[in-house]
Amino acid sequence: MATLLLLVIFTAYVGLGVPDSLFGSAWPAICESFGISQSSAWMITTPISCCTLFSSIISAKLIEKFGTKWVAIISTFITAVALLGMSFAPNPWIMVLFGVPLGFGGGAIDSGLNNYVALHYKASHMNYLHCFYGVGVAISPYIMSLALSFTTWRNGYRYASYLQLVIALVALLSIPLWKVHQNDPTGNLIKEENYASYKDLLKNKMLFPVCLILLLACAIEVTAGTWATTYFVSVKGATKSQGAFLLMFYYAGLALGRFFSGLLSSKLSLNALNGLGMTIVGVGVVAVIIPVNFIYLSVIGLFFIGLGIGPIYPNFSFLTPRLFGENASQKAMGLQMTGAFIGILIAPTLMGAFSSVWGMEIFPLFNAVLLGLLVLSYIIYLRIFHKNGQIQ
Repeated sequence: MATLLLLVIFTAYVGLGVPDSLFGSAWPAICESFGISQSSAWMITTPISCCTLFSSIISAKLIEKFGTKWVAIISTFITAVALLGMSFAPNPWIMVLFGVPLGFGGGAIDSGLNNYVALHYKASHMNYLHCFYGVGVAISPYIMSLALSFTTWRNGYRYASYLQLVIALVALLSIPLWKVHQNDPTGNLIKEENYASYKDLLKNKMLFPVCLILLLACAIEVTAGTWATTYFVSVKGATKSQGAFLLMFYYAGLALGRFFSGLLSSKLSLNALNGLGMTIVGVGVVAVIIPVNFIYLSVIGLFFIGLGIGPIYPNFSFLTPRLFGENASQKAMGLQMTGAFIGILIAPTLMGAFSSVWGMEIFPLFNAVLLGLLVLSYIIYLRIFHKNGQIQ
């Protein structure tokens, strides 16, 4: 039953990934449909990210009250409805309105299932979990490219909504499976009174660098996913449907990075895997920066960015109970998700603002700066990690 439950959780994480790449692959077509500028993506992504951020902050309370299983099930249903509503939006403001439940649903699923897997399964399972997220974000550009080839972006959103609905139904049917963990018979996490306080948690010197690493890693991940299609179309001369299709290779790299990290987690330490991942991201950033008019070099570069950045988020999620203690893990996970979603909120918006001044040619350099800050944060983390003598 534990394995079957894990497969259900994997499926739920496919659903978490589906909405995340849909907007980026559709954005050039959405701009044309509404007659707005490409740099105005922030008006839709910012409310979604803010709601995701708030949802991650309150996730510990929600999970304590309703249980991990119900938070995951209800949140997936909410995202399905939100995607369907966005497909019928007559203007950008209605998309913003439906972006509110979309953000709330995504944040609650992410924080809750991350902590549940970190407590009850292995490091390899955590990477495979996020690999399935990679499957979800890889599916969406393909769905959108088909929609753009034959109909409109609106149908792409509808198809994604139907997929989410199926995943929500699978999660609903899985309710009996959550009794498999004897120390967690109802699918709830440890009660709130057994958690460490936020005040005590904030005194932990490891918290800030870990949050900063997740902030920057997610900033790279989401900036690439949001703006790569626009970069292909505006700078490399791809058509809108081709640009959406090429984005799939970035997310395929993301999924493969997490899959291989899961395989290697029994051979290498998670810190070593994270360092290797950042090196691979560096190779990808250099490939995208090279100023040649050859679109597939940029596609290969983005594939390597996805391949390298993919393992960082799940590896640090798995490390959370080990760095901060099991009793504090849900609160720590919520704070880490908060850091991650700050990166998700700020970075794509900054990229849009910079592109309105310097054009989409700034995209590769922007990623290079984020990578430099990520490496610096990781060096700080390693110094504290080894000073504390912590065990992965």
